[in-house]
Amino acid sequence: MKIDEIVSKCNAVFDNERIYLHAEFDETSFSIRRTDVSGFSEVVEVPLASNSLVDCTINIWSVQLSNMVKNIIGGAITTILETPKSTLYPGKKYRLRWVADKNGDSNYLALSDDTWNLFNYERYGSTFTEKQLQQLKINNPKLAPAIDAMKEPVEE
Repeated sequence: MKIDEIVSKCNAVFDNERIYLHAEFDETSFSIRRTDVSGFSEVVEVPLASNSLVDCTINIWSVQLSNMVKNIIGGAITTILETPKSTLYPGKKYRLRWVADKNGDSNYLALSDDTWNLFNYERYGSTFTEKQLQQLKINNPKLAPAIDAMKEPVEE
């Protein structure tokens, strides 16, 4: 099951049960938040790189939930933890390949803590989704043509 299908299923149940929860995901985590008058607060957060409940934040006791809703949330968490990440996020991934060095080796850009680095090993280069590359272009419009030129599909 893909992550967007899990989110849609959770939100359909939340809407049907008329409870103030909203499921969403981004590149790093799946989360369920309260949307009532108390404001947005995290009820569940599952880092998508995780394979264990230890890394998850679960505060379902902060909201009155039926057993059915708890089972839906528990099923979503289990599915995310047990599903291979390539299946969960089926979108195409890219690396940014810089010019070859004097030895003819390829160099790949890596982004870590807002710092760019160059590595001549493909596996150390950061992978980006199309959405992340679009955001890079928006944030750095002068570099958009270079980003398009450096974009190289990741073979899994």
